[in-house]
Amino acid sequence: MVRTARTERRRWGYAASLALVIAALGASPALAEEPLNLPEEVYDSADVLTDDEEEEARAQIEQLREETGLQLFVAFVDEFTDETGTQVDGPTWAEQTSEVSGMGTGDLVLAVAVEQRQYGLGDVGSTLGQDQLQTVQLQDIEPALGQDDWAGAVSGAVEGLAREAAGGGSDSSGGGALDDQGPVYPQSDEGFGTGFPVLLLAAPVLLFGGSALVSAMSRKKGRRPAAGVLVPPQAQGLSLQDLQRQAAEALVGMDNAVRSAEEELAFAEAQFGTQRTEQFREVLGRAKAAAKEAFSLRQQLDDDQKEPEDVERSMLARIIELTSTSRRALDEHTQEFATLRSLQDRAPQFLAELQTRAQETRDRIPTARQSVDGLAARYPAEALGTVREHLTQVENLLRSADGFVTAGQQSLQRDDRPAAVAAARAAEEAIGQASTLLDQIGRAGDDLANAAAELSARVTSISSDLRDAQRLAPGDPVVAKAVHRAREAVERAQSARSSGDPLRALSDLDRAEHDLDTLLQPVRDAEAHTSRMRENFSQRVARVGARLRSIDETISTRRGAVSSGARTRISEALRVFDEAQTAARTDPADAMGLLTRAEQLGEQALTEAQNDLSSWGGSGGYGGGFGGGRTRGGIDPLSLILGGILLGGRGGGHHHSGGWGGGGGFGGGGGFGGGGGGFGGGSFGGGGGGGSFTGGRF
Repeated sequence: MVRTARTERRRWGYAASLALVIAALGASPALAEEPLNLPEEVYDSADVLTDDEEEEARAQIEQLREETGLQLFVAFVDEFTDETGTQVDGPTWAEQTSEVSGMGTGDLVLAVAVEQRQYGLGDVGSTLGQDQLQTVQLQDIEPALGQDDWAGAVSGAVEGLAREAAGGGSDSSGGGALDDQGPVYPQSDEGFGTGFPVLLLAAPVLLFGGSALVSAMSRKKGRRPAAGVLVPPQAQGLSLQDLQRQAAEALVGMDNAVRSAEEELAFAEAQFGTQRTEQFREVLGRAKAAAKEAFSLRQQLDDDQKEPEDVERSMLARIIELTSTSRRALDEHTQEFATLRSLQDRAPQFLAELQTRAQETRDRIPTARQSVDGLAARYPAEALGTVREHLTQVENLLRSADGFVTAGQQSLQRDDRPAAVAAARAAEEAIGQASTLLDQIGRAGDDLANAAAELSARVTSISSDLRDAQRLAPGDPVVAKAVHRAREAVERAQSARSSGDPLRALSDLDRAEHDLDTLLQPVRDAEAHTSRMRENFSQRVARVGARLRSIDETISTRRGAVSSGARTRISEALRVFDEAQTAARTDPADAMGLLTRAEQLGEQALTEAQNDLSSWGGSGGYGGGFGGGRTRGGIDPLSLILGGILLGGRGGGHHHSGGWGGGGGFGGGGGFGGGGGGFGGGSFGGGGGGGSFTGGRF
């Protein structure tokens, strides 16, 4: 095995510890089966296999046992729950089932929840290593599960286990992580991993996304497709679809890492000054530059023009390379930061400071609410939707911060300083995000007022373009279409003065005016046109920049639910915005085009982020459907997931070691995971045991 059991225990420390906290607060009601003593080799309570398929599966399992000595048990159920009825992830259910069934060395479990769309694969006796199981997961099981080919998943598991038992295959890791050429990152002793939040994040997605209906419709009793087996990410034969998935995961992880590093840097600079943090600032700057390049490549792939497959594969590989290299550089400094801040030494004082900071931040809420109520008297609801959601998120984040402070103090009473530090860092990030959102609310009034005041000037400006169009190109059909769009934008702007969204109306005016300016440029005096462009650019650049920053902050504080699409758009928008400012010195016309493009990308980013939030849980992205929106112990899990705090700010496939669970952890005695191995594939494992369990979603 590449990773030792001790490394795996440290790797999952924080994720496991936080999992205990959230699990103790309660979860969604159970909808399916708890771990059970498997009565036979193939258990199919979900009824997804035909009689012939079950018979064939048993024959394959028997052949595997005869050839390798490995005994595979397969279970298909609707959803995974524990004995309390709480929904759990695949690796946890698989491990607990292996314990209930009394399995030993050489026994393996493949458990699939067809409605929950999670699975777990485990070797209770550590016959195979974590990396070998993850190779089987990625190459042999997930492709079939992704196509609802349940019998194919069993066949794939048998083939993959036989290959790994014989010493064949690749040394790749499963669960969406890459070694060598992909995002596998060094671990630190502080912070959070992303194992268990994937389960928590999946819950509202499943509840609000109608997965039960989709799953019921897609249960096909079909055969395994004849397509070739997927190879590990390191190999050149990786399918284009899987390469796209890896690149998307890498972008999300990189973006989370950069955003969290910025927050961590700000915390450290406030405590120690800029001189002692200069090296990390330089590393962060290089990482941000690499992220810009990676998102720019993603944007090119998302444009209308389809790239040839070989070009697309090369660009996707470059994205993965950029994100992997940059995240390694960031992670190499994580331990330095932890040492610098010496949080364990000053954990009691730090928790006390956080209590004060949380209350100071909470004291700002009444003023913020008054501001929103005042804006509601002047602007329609559509202009204030995001601002109102900010208030809800602030309250949830601060409740969670209080809960983490309490948890940290309880850990100190048990003399468990690593757990106290983990709680303190979670509280610190929650408070920081709440403060950022309150700042946005405070600026909202000025932004809307400035936009409303600017509408008249922009209408006057575009009216001049309309007159020029009538005078200079009255018979041009292309210009005529642009004139029609411009007049519609003017009408919307006039309505927005009293009953609309002035920010959106300004964006529409900007786009329409740019289109007209571009079409009229050939027939205008070159010098006058350049002067006009430069003046318009100066008027627009500050507002567009503020708008993009606001959208970026919105995505950052909702990053737990925002996919790579919105992140790609806002990254590209900020890059194009910087390019526009550079171009303005020599080519104002080109700069105006770039500025318009940046604004469009920003609005697309906001729209995609809002869609992600809507899909994630509706009306702000959280609430009912996961514990009814209630909290336990003061911690609101969904607000933390939404803010990326339970993701450790690092994104998929990245984990930190240490944390809650060592020396007793929550619940006392033995920590979390006992002396067991690691759990991969985007889920966290529980319980004791000495084996390896992996799995994830499909």
